[in-house]
Amino acid sequence: MKKETKIVHRRFPMLVRLLLYIYVALMLVVIGLMIGYGILSNPFEVFRIETWQHIRDLMRG
Repeated sequence: MKKETKIVHRRFPMLVRLLLYIYVALMLVVIGLMIGYGILSNPFEVFRIETWQHIRDLMRG
């Protein structure tokens, strides 16, 4: 008796799925940064280099 092997066809290949998860994760991080920083100030200031330099200076003392 011969065993029948079932071929599974995925709608989205694994690479596409992985890239989609990474993209969604990055978007959620950016949105979270904007919401978190938006409580203190203008949410779009989170994209300025000066903001991150100031945060780094605060952390280093």
